[in-house]
Amino acid sequence: MEVQFHYDREADVLYLSVGKPQRAKTVEMGEDFILRLHPKTGEVVGVTIVDFSRHFPQLKPAHLKLPASGSFDPARLLGQVLTPHAG
Repeated sequence: MEVQFHYDREADVLYLSVGKPQRAKTVEMGEDFILRLHPKTGEVVGVTIVDFSRHFPQLKPAHLKLPASGSFDPARLLGQVLTPHAG
């Protein structure tokens, strides 16, 4: 499974999509967090985070020089985070 992302720097909005972005029903999950659901199955197909840098100041894309768009494999990323480093 691949997660695609797009960060709109002007609007300060992060869009996350499971696979290719697709039409979805939206459900507000709290201030500035929007869950995107497949209209027929109800499966999560994405998340939108408004005012991203306010909610995650430590991850400000401008400071980390993150790309505006891309993709990642969450299982691989989690494996890298959880793997003990030799030291």
